[in-house]
Amino acid sequence: MNRFLSLFLSIIAGLSFAACSGTIDTNEENEDEKEVPEGVLRIFADKTEISADGADEVTFTVMFGSEDVSNAKTLQLIREYEGEEKYMPYGANKFSTVTAGTYTFKAKYYYGGNQFSDNTVTITAAPFFSGEESEYARRVLGVYFTSTGCTSCPTATKGLKTLQDANPGVISVVAFHSDMGVISDPMTIPETQSFNRILGGFDGLPRLFWNMRKGTHLIGPAFSESFEEEVAAYTPNCGVAVNTECSGNMLDVNVGITSNVPSIYRYLIFLVEDGIVADQTGDPDYVHNNVVRAVLTAAEGDKINDNLPFTVGVEAKASKSVTLSPEWKTENLRVVVAAMTSEDGGYNWTVNNVNECKAGESISYIYAE
Repeated sequence: MNRFLSLFLSIIAGLSFAACSGTIDTNEENEDEKEVPEGVLRIFADKTEISADGADEVTFTVMFGSEDVSNAKTLQLIREYEGEEKYMPYGANKFSTVTAGTYTFKAKYYYGGNQFSDNTVTITAAPFFSGEESEYARRVLGVYFTSTGCTSCPTATKGLKTLQDANPGVISVVAFHSDMGVISDPMTIPETQSFNRILGGFDGLPRLFWNMRKGTHLIGPAFSESFEEEVAAYTPNCGVAVNTECSGNMLDVNVGITSNVPSIYRYLIFLVEDGIVADQTGDPDYVHNNVVRAVLTAAEGDKINDNLPFTVGVEAKASKSVTLSPEWKTENLRVVVAAMTSEDGGYNWTVNNVNECKAGESISYIYAE
């Protein structure tokens, strides 16, 4: 009988181990669960269920043996959603989302070579319903880098314009100009380098980034596929309203953002000009559009609503002013405002929605038809 009982208990223990293999009990009260063998990388989460409201977040702990490497500069979490893997920024150990579904995470840590966690953690993001939801029209921001000294840029610019024409009222483009080689671009501004850095740093032009998202940069005119992928990658959960007033050489910009979810937002304001005639690799009559003349916020976005989660359906407001240069044609100026959210605890901010109007005019929230 004792032998039978011992065998039975051994089988139960074996089944329990098999059932738990590859998963982690994230009960923080049981610290023994975080005892990891030396040389082994393992990922833990403080919870495995969150609300897909953009505010509720999970915090991961990653142990390499007895060492906590959760915020190490060589640590990177790998997120899998609907069969697609995406690498989070180095050192980021938080996750939130506005897209309901099941997400699986593993960890990669460089220590004399790439180490991968011997387990994964599954996070379920439950749908969030506020009861006051409005369906905002989706608009996408294209951050474009070009130069008057770039021989490939005119073709890419034409391709981007073709994509805009095929999706009227959907794509807002802001074009940053750069010096190239010995050619000095008269439309270069200091913020060009700031946005280059924020988007990961790169050489070579042209480049296009959708919604301030790292890794979406493209060289060349084939933008359609990446645009479709970007549109399918997220849900617009906020709307943007813009009111601008010109008085003399001053432009005042008033921004309103309203959200369906209690996310924390930031915002960007670009002042762009169309119809600028300037030489483009030997063509003196080339017309440049979407040229960024000024950025009225920090490159990583300015905080709004005191950096607190939004109250659903309640508008948050912000205001900025800029002095207009006499070299700019006011009638050709537009104001582009983007609302940004973060899914990794503030390491990266990506655009959730955008709106624009001519300088001196206004535009209200745009809702889906």
